[in-house]
Amino acid sequence: MELNDAIQCVNRSVRDLSAYHLEPEPVAIKLNQNENPYDWPGEIKDRVLAFCRARPWNRYPNFIPTELKAALAGYAGVSADQVIVGNGSNEMLLVLLIALMRRDRAVVTVQPTFTVYNLLVNGMGGRPEPVFLDGQMRFDVDAVISRITACAGCLLIICSPNNPTGSTLDEQQLCRILDAHDGMCVLDQAYVEFGGFNAVGLLGRYPNLIITRTFSKAFSAAGLRIGYMMGDPAVIREINKVKLPYNINFFTEYAARAVLENAALMRSRIDGLTASRDDLYRFLKSLPFTAVYPSAANFLMVRLAAKDALFQKLRSDGVLVRDVSKYPMLDGCLRVNVGTPDENESLKRSLARFFR
Repeated sequence: MELNDAIQCVNRSVRDLSAYHLEPEPVAIKLNQNENPYDWPGEIKDRVLAFCRARPWNRYPNFIPTELKAALAGYAGVSADQVIVGNGSNEMLLVLLIALMRRDRAVVTVQPTFTVYNLLVNGMGGRPEPVFLDGQMRFDVDAVISRITACAGCLLIICSPNNPTGSTLDEQQLCRILDAHDGMCVLDQAYVEFGGFNAVGLLGRYPNLIITRTFSKAFSAAGLRIGYMMGDPAVIREINKVKLPYNINFFTEYAARAVLENAALMRSRIDGLTASRDDLYRFLKSLPFTAVYPSAANFLMVRLAAKDALFQKLRSDGVLVRDVSKYPMLDGCLRVNVGTPDENESLKRSLARFFR
């Protein structure tokens, strides 16, 4: 077989995709991936490393991470049979689409949003049905309801707080959508610890609601790749059938439990980051941006005509932010996540110099 013939064996829906890629850049201040700027304390790391040294590496991890599921259930306020744990919330999205997708099925997403949704939908041969935020980057609930009503039985994917805009749905808005929806709704709440409505309390009311979350943001664990989903126990039981066995290694399982035991420390850090976000928002509003958008996440988005010049100026000052101008509706937009106080001050100084 020739190479081109082998490539043709890959599904056309996959070959037509543009790869999701982020070029690594060595910089002093990294504010481009919505990471938590604070690493874990050394004593928690030492405890995890001691466990890993003593634990046999030639044995599989737990088939069901029972203790971690119980800890997550206690943290989130659900029962353990409502939880599936995965290798980052991205794996949870993949598992959900394997379970819920079929070819040519309509999948409604609210754009602009996290690009992985459409990447997976298109790769599986689904039919993306976009709805758009309004001109102020707020959720247009009437537009969402109109689209899901027109696409009966569709899969609905919503990110709230939304990446990259920081927009969020309140309880009343989300209930309006769920009351009108006759298909499954995947609600990505990767950033909910930083703000916005926590929808866990709606799981008992709406069996078609599934919530995904991650440890990458609020819990400073992007390097661990740990995420989870929550839903009705009967629905979770069915979805669990297509989750790969042993998808959580023993290191990640133990480390996630250790950080959950230190949730109070993480909460204090989260509170500090949200206060810094609000302070940074006020500072950005004092500058001559075209727009500075409110955010319930750990990042802020700005718009200006001289976006490229500002991006390069920040990078030359050792500050890396995210250019999101290729997203729908986001021409001229940059996204910057909240850093440590020192990092935020460096960002402010660089911005002040640029606008002077």
